[in-house]
Amino acid sequence: MAFPPLKHDSPSRVTEEYQVLHKVAQILQSKRDLEVLLYDAMQAITGFSELKVENKAGIFLADEKNRVLRLLITYGDFSQEFLEKEKEIPFGDCLCGRVAVSGELLMSESCFSDARHERIFSDMKAHGHYIVPLKSQSHLIGVMFLYTDTSPSWYQHSQEVLISIGGLIADTIQRKQVEKELNQHRQSLESLVSERTQELSTTNKALLNEIEGHEQTHKALLSSQEQLRNLGHQIQTVREEEKSRISREVHDELGQALTRLKIDLIHLTKNSSDESIHLREQVQSMVKIVDNTIKSVQRIATELRPPILDAFGICDAIEWQASEYAKKLGLRFDLQCLQEQVRLEKDLQTCLFRVFQETLTNIVRHANASRVGVSLSKELGMLTMEIRDNGNGIKNEDLAGAESLGLIGIRERVHFWNGEVCFRGSPGKGTVVTVKIPIKDS
Repeated sequence: MAFPPLKHDSPSRVTEEYQVLHKVAQILQSKRDLEVLLYDAMQAITGFSELKVENKAGIFLADEKNRVLRLLITYGDFSQEFLEKEKEIPFGDCLCGRVAVSGELLMSESCFSDARHERIFSDMKAHGHYIVPLKSQSHLIGVMFLYTDTSPSWYQHSQEVLISIGGLIADTIQRKQVEKELNQHRQSLESLVSERTQELSTTNKALLNEIEGHEQTHKALLSSQEQLRNLGHQIQTVREEEKSRISREVHDELGQALTRLKIDLIHLTKNSSDESIHLREQVQSMVKIVDNTIKSVQRIATELRPPILDAFGICDAIEWQASEYAKKLGLRFDLQCLQEQVRLEKDLQTCLFRVFQETLTNIVRHANASRVGVSLSKELGMLTMEIRDNGNGIKNEDLAGAESLGLIGIRERVHFWNGEVCFRGSPGKGTVVTVKIPIKDS
């Protein structure tokens, strides 16, 4: 089924789309249960008048192992027949299953004239659909279906907004799944602590003279508490390791495959006859596409985990990241990094680099700065990183709403290393972020 021609954007429509996108983003930042967040998000989306979205929507979660979609939540009035039959949808089946396979946004006009709409219900009335893939970093998390009338709007900018909303929802689902795992670990540890405490109480009553046994139980309790504190760091470490693995696979396997393809295309051009001018032009065009794709692969692999961080260390990684921002955004950097040779743990270097990245992101998004200064120094067993800009200056209300700036993530990373982080800003005079982490003298 061919899509209708794209319509021209209007300022009022674009404004409304951004308002809906902003509202959905605000909803998803809440700390409420996942089902409540998704329900409220769908309620906001169905108020999207310019897209002609009806008051009915739903979200499936993807089970890639079994290649099925499982209905998680609906918004609006759905029949019991629908809810029973739509509990599971195989990949490739009906509209939602097709989007699970393609990973692309899909629009359908009338359910009765679109052959892809394979599922029919006794009370079904004529309607259209937007089917939105929920993807986080190209990984399918689920699919969202939105009911429309039989002539839904089709704007380029509207597509981009729906895809952005899909990404926000996918990230929220992933975040809530991680939080659920953390909560399960926390409950398990609390249960373990409770059990050990009960054991200690019983032992105290029965064996007052066995001090050694008491000490062992106490150590077990302390160990349980330490496990809870380390859990957040372990999750961050696993994420970094997974990023490194994906980065290597993307760079090595996909990069090599594209290079071989480019060589084959060049060979094809050289061995084509002089009469095959059209073929040569097509092959040369394909070579350019492959070159651009190779550059994209290299960029994605580098953004996942910069090889320079593992190969040369934190100073070179900071210098590389600064040069990237300088080239792309015109920022000017003043870098001063560790005058003496200091050996830092790999995980600590990762912590410092991610804090630097997050701070740069905040500067670009909020500060309107033109110059950034970065210093990394060590004195009397204390490692200090200072990042300062000449931008708008962070406000007290920004610090109070730290979730929107990623400041909580910075604090959590630094606190794991028994460090401290300070945010200082003055209106019109810029912001200074100072990180202090104690380290052993090498």
